[in-house]
Amino acid sequence: AITRRVPDRTRETDSFALYIRDLENGEYWSAGAEPVRHAADPYDAIALDGIVTLIREHDGIRTELEVTLVPGAPAEERRLTVENLSGRARRLDVTTYAELVLNTLVADAAHPAFSKLFVQTEWDDAHQVLLAKRRLRATDDEPLWVIHTLRSVGAQPTLAWETDRMRFLGRGRTTARPRSLDAGGEPSGTTGAVLDPIFSLRAEVTLADGARSEMVALLGAGHTREEVIAIVAQRGALVSRAVSPARAATPQPAPVAADRYRPAAAPASSIVANAEEELRFFNGLGGFSSDGTEYVIRLDATPAGLRWPPMPWSNVIANESAGFIVTGSGAVTSWSANSRENRLTPWFNDPVSDPLGEAIYLRDEESGVFWSPLPGPTPAPAPYEVRHGFGYTTWHHTSHELEQTTTTWMPRHDSVKLVRLSLKNTSARPRTITVTSYAHLVLGGTPWVTAPTVVTARDAGSGAILATNSSRGEFSQRVAFAALVAPSGASSSASSSASAAASASVVSATGDRTAFLGRTGSVRDPAAMHSDAPLDGRVGAGLDPCAAFRTAITIPAGATVEIAFLLGEAENETRALSLLRTYETLASINKSLDTVRDFWRDMLGGVQIETPSPALDLMVNGWLAYQNLACRVWGRSAYYQSGGAFGFRDQLQDSAALLYLDPSLTRSQIVLH
Repeated sequence: AITRRVPDRTRETDSFALYIRDLENGEYWSAGAEPVRHAADPYDAIALDGIVTLIREHDGIRTELEVTLVPGAPAEERRLTVENLSGRARRLDVTTYAELVLNTLVADAAHPAFSKLFVQTEWDDAHQVLLAKRRLRATDDEPLWVIHTLRSVGAQPTLAWETDRMRFLGRGRTTARPRSLDAGGEPSGTTGAVLDPIFSLRAEVTLADGARSEMVALLGAGHTREEVIAIVAQRGALVSRAVSPARAATPQPAPVAADRYRPAAAPASSIVANAEEELRFFNGLGGFSSDGTEYVIRLDATPAGLRWPPMPWSNVIANESAGFIVTGSGAVTSWSANSRENRLTPWFNDPVSDPLGEAIYLRDEESGVFWSPLPGPTPAPAPYEVRHGFGYTTWHHTSHELEQTTTTWMPRHDSVKLVRLSLKNTSARPRTITVTSYAHLVLGGTPWVTAPTVVTARDAGSGAILATNSSRGEFSQRVAFAALVAPSGASSSASSSASAAASASVVSATGDRTAFLGRTGSVRDPAAMHSDAPLDGRVGAGLDPCAAFRTAITIPAGATVEIAFLLGEAENETRALSLLRTYETLASINKSLDTVRDFWRDMLGGVQIETPSPALDLMVNGWLAYQNLACRVWGRSAYYQSGGAFGFRDQLQDSAALLYLDPSLTRSQIVLH
C-alpha cells in the first residue's frame, strides 16, 4: 500500500484528497464529494476509458478532477481544472493530502502507529518534489520510495509543503475539517522522521472572471530515489487539455430535503471548565483528585472546538474475561476473550483524530439540536470534565439546560461493558429528549475483514441485538449482544415540589450501519439523527453491521433520570441471554459499579508508601498497580499497541509486581505460562 485506504462500504473513505480554499473568506471544499461535504453542490462522477472524472461546483468555482494511471510508469496523476464562473476575480489555493503507508495492508492495519515510525520524508528543492522512503528493518526488506509533486500548466507555482499529519489535521480533527485549512493556516515545511507521515503540497491560483487553471498532482513509486525522480522528469511540460463537450455541462444538484435537526454549533467565544476543585500536579489540562484516585481532565469549549490534550489520555478498563480502552473524548474499543483477535468494536490506533466506533447522542425535540453527552463525536458548546478512575471513567457536562453525567465500567467478572447516563432537567418545564446509542460491530480483528460474515438478530424477549460471526476461528460460537435499558421512573430533585416520573417511548433499533450513518455519513453527523422516525429495525446477514438503539424520554422539570447501555459477549446464546437478564434493571447495573469500586479499593490498598516524593507516592499507591493488572495482565491491550497475547517474559515480570497485593494472581499467571 502506498497510501492508506480503509475498506468501508458505508463511509467509502480514502486518504488522497485535493482541497480548494477561497483566500478571501476562508471557505474550503474538496474536489471530490469527500472529505468536505456540501450536500447542495452540483456533483457528478464519470468513469470512461481508464479515466475517472469528478465534477463539482461550489460558490461559483467549477472543478473537474481527472484521475488516471501514468502509461508505462508506476504512478498516478490527478489533473485538476479550476474554472471561475462567479462573475468576479477569485484568489484560491489548492492543497493535496495523502496519508503514506509504504507497507503491506495487513502490517499497517495490525499496528498503524508502529508502521508509521519507519517512513521518512524529505523535500527536494532542485526538483520541487516531496519524497518518502521506508527505512529498512531487515537485510531482505524491499526498498520503497514514493514521490509527489504538484505542477501547473504554464508557470510553475510556488509550492508550500507539509509531511506531518498532526500538524496538518490538528488534534481531534479529521480530513473533513483540517487545521491547515483554517483561516491563516499554512503548511509548516516539516520533513524527516515524522511520527505520522503524509504528503501535502499547496499552490496559489488567481483567476479572473471566466478564466481557468490546470494543475496536476502526481504520485509515483519505485525502489530507488533515482527511479522516482525519473518518473517526474519523464512527464515533461504540462499541456493544457480541452474540456470535452460531453463533460462540459455542469450537473444539477443528489435536492436536499430540509429538516429541523442539526448538530450543536461551537460556542461564539471560549468557555472555561469549572476549576473550583484544586487538582494535584495540574498541568493546565489535567491533574489528580485530592485523594489521588482519579485523573481529572478539563476540556474547555472554544470556537474552534474543544481544547484537547496533546495526545489521547486513556483508561484501560478490564476484568479477567473482557475489557475496553476509553479516551477522554469518549472513543472506545471494546473486546471479549482477546483484545486483538476478538474485538467487539474497532481499534483505531490514531492519536491525531481519535476516531469513535461507539457513540451516544442526545436530541432536544423542542429545538431540534443534537449533541453528545461525551466530548465526542458531536460536542455541545460547553466544557466537559473527564474523570479516569480505578475500573471506571466518568464525564460531567452541562448544556441545553441538562446536567449530564456518563459513567462506563466493566462488572467484576462478567463480559459486558456498562454505560450509565444520568440526565437532570434544570429547566422549569418538561423536556422530551431522544437518546440514541451506536456501536460499530467487528466481532474479530478488523472491520473490513469481518463485516461480510457478521449476522445480527433482534431478541424478541429483551429487545437486544444479538450478533454472531461464524468465520472467526476459536471464537466462532460466541454471541455478542447490545441493549438499551430504559428508565422506569425519575427521582425528583430536592427543589421539586412533587415526585415525578419520566416516560420513555418504545426502544427502536437497527443493525444496519449504512442506514444509521447514511452513505458516506459520519459519527459526528449521522443520518439517523436527522430523522424523527424510529430506527428501521433492519438486522440479518449482508449488512454493514452495527448495534444502534433509540428511545425518547420525557423528563419533568427538576427531575433526574438514568438510562443504561450494554455491550458484551458470551460463549453461546444461552449465556448471552442470561447476562442480559442479569443487567436488565438499573438497580443491578448500579450495584455492579459499587462492587467494582470496592474491589479496586481493597486490591490497591494492599501496598501504600510514604516517601519524600509525593508524585512517587501517588503513582505507587494505586496507579501503577492498577495499570499493571487491568492493562498488562487482564487487558493485554492499550491505545498504542493491542497485542492480546500472553507474553512469557513481560507478563511474568508484571505478575511478580502483584505478589504483595494478591499472591494468587501471581501464582495463576505462572501456572498459565
